[in-house]
Amino acid sequence: MATDSSREPVVVLDVETTGLGRHDRIVEIAVVTLDPATLEITDEYDTLVNPERDVGPAGLHGITASMVESAPVFEEIVAALSRRLHGGVLAAHNLQFNVRMLGSEFERMDVAFSPGAGVCTYRITRKKLGAACDMLGVALEHQHRALADARATAQVLRRVTAPPFIATTAAIGYVPQELSTRTLRREGADAGVSDLARIVSHASYPFSDEALLQYLDALDWVLDDHEIDDEEHEAIRTLAKELGISARQREQAHRSYLAAIVAAAERDGIVTEAEQRMIGQVADALEIGDSPAPTPRVTDVASAATLRSGMRVCFTREATADDPFLTRSVLEEWAACAGLQPVGSVTKQGCDLLVTASVPAPSKAVFAARRAGVPMMAVEDFIRDLGFDDA
Repeated sequence: MATDSSREPVVVLDVETTGLGRHDRIVEIAVVTLDPATLEITDEYDTLVNPERDVGPAGLHGITASMVESAPVFEEIVAALSRRLHGGVLAAHNLQFNVRMLGSEFERMDVAFSPGAGVCTYRITRKKLGAACDMLGVALEHQHRALADARATAQVLRRVTAPPFIATTAAIGYVPQELSTRTLRREGADAGVSDLARIVSHASYPFSDEALLQYLDALDWVLDDHEIDDEEHEAIRTLAKELGISARQREQAHRSYLAAIVAAAERDGIVTEAEQRMIGQVADALEIGDSPAPTPRVTDVASAATLRSGMRVCFTREATADDPFLTRSVLEEWAACAGLQPVGSVTKQGCDLLVTASVPAPSKAVFAARRAGVPMMAVEDFIRDLGFDDA
């Protein structure tokens, strides 16, 4: 029923799932409760969930089977969720997707679930969460972790609207399970996210139609591995039909999706071979037909032929990410022993070489090096040229 949302809590949801269909399951959920008047956070709840099946696109959400092996199943958390959701105004970035997946879980338990009419920040901003956060100056770390996304959505909500909302509250029927406090939080460990997930999180699409935005969001899931198998083709065709999207609109959406990820890949001034290969695979998977968006050229990398005494060298954080024993201070010590001069930042006049990962990740240091024409070198080559291969 309609409510004065200035009196009811606002409950921000985010779920990570095994996929898009009716038979898919939640693998992580976060519920962030906000004060109805100030939209300040008053309660947080998050946990991994054992989906009792495969975990789906690990490259997108970073959750592996081993991570959820000891996590509670949905039946164990349903009472804790119900206490937080019932009587609240639901909010999410892509509210329709979150509510649909949550509703499927309640339906499996034969528990009545009425989401009410909540607030969707995706509908308001018309941008994916990463792009919306960029636009509004909201920090978003660890995207596609449920709690991080829910917290960021709460920040976006505060910036784009204010209570009271024209909304109706959620209602949940009788839950037979006793309240359980067991959760399994993701903490710092995850499997990492795919190149596609990183790129499309900042992609912007030229549509205001909510159905097309919903469809484009679904493509992120099925393209996690840069391919679309027969089952996934059927899933997105069914979704398009449910959303009232015609075949012509669907083809246009595919072209826009590809163009958006090309633009997102080029935005930082760097297109790696891996990104170029990924974009080509996505273009094939989308079956666009004639005249797809052109695949971008790999960015030329200035290379340093030899190390020389006195050379000013900067090291990126990514250069040491794959080896816990190879820290930036170790690299700087080795450089100093070889007669090089470690520096803390990249500038045109104050840096002669940037040492980074073998595939340079988009970062301020890499972007500054590109812009200033400072050569870059993979950390493996740097260590080899210093003669510390066996160090």
